[in-house]
Amino acid sequence: MGITGTDVAKEAADMVLADDNFATIYAAVEEGRVVFDNIRKVIIFLIPTGVGLVLTILVSIVLRLPLPFLPAQVIWINLVTNGLQDVAMAFEPPEEDVGRRRPRDPKEGVLTPLMIGRTVLVGLILLVGTLGVFTWQLRGNPDLAYARTLALTTMVLFQNFHVLNSRSFTQSVFRMDPLSNRVLFAAIVAALSLQVLAIYWGPLQFLLRTEPLTLQDWLTVIPVAASVLVAVEVEKAVRGRRARGAHPQG
Repeated sequence: MGITGTDVAKEAADMVLADDNFATIYAAVEEGRVVFDNIRKVIIFLIPTGVGLVLTILVSIVLRLPLPFLPAQVIWINLVTNGLQDVAMAFEPPEEDVGRRRPRDPKEGVLTPLMIGRTVLVGLILLVGTLGVFTWQLRGNPDLAYARTLALTTMVLFQNFHVLNSRSFTQSVFRMDPLSNRVLFAAIVAALSLQVLAIYWGPLQFLLRTEPLTLQDWLTVIPVAASVLVAVEVEKAVRGRRARGAHPQG
C-alpha cells in the first residue's frame, strides 16, 4: 500500500498502490487490455488493406495489365485516406467483455491465427474486387485514366468498409454504435469527402490524374466495396458458432 504501507514493504513489493485501492489494479488491467486491443485493431486494418493494395499491383504486372494505380494515387491511399482511419482507431472505446476475458498468454505475439486468416481473406477480396472493376472498365472503355479512377475509388471504399470490420474481432458491426467512436466516424466522413474532391475538384484531378465518375459508376463500385463487410460478417458469425459449439456452457 502506497499510503499505509511501510517503506520496507514498498521497497520489497512488486507493485505499490498509490491510492491504497485494489480497484485500481482492475482499472489498470482493463486499460492495458483496451490499449493492446486497439493496437491489434489498427494492425488488422492496415495489414489486410496493404496486402490487398500490393497484390492488386503485383497481379496486374503478372497478367501484363496496365498498372491500376499511379504512384501519386498509391501515396493518396496510404497517407490521406488510409492514414485518417488508423489514427482514429486508437480512440476505439473498450468492448463490453474486456474485463471478463481470461488472461492473455504473455508469450503470445501481436498477430494471432485469426488475424492472419482475416488478412488473407480481406486481401484477396480487395484484389479481386479492385482488379475486377479495373479490367471490366478497360474492356468497355479503353480510357486508362478513367479505369484508374474507378480502381482508386474502389480501393478507398474498400478501406472505409473494412475499418468498420476492424472495430471488433468478434462482434458484428451492426451491433455496435456507429457514434461510439466519434473520431473514427469523422475520419471516415473526411476520407470519403477527400476522395470526392479528388474525383471532381480540378487541382486534385490534375495532381492524381483522375476523371469524374457518373452515378452509375458509384452504384457499381459501392456494392463491390461493401462485399468485404459482408464477407467478414459471415466469417465472424461462423467463428462465433464454432466457439459456442466448443464451449456450449460459455
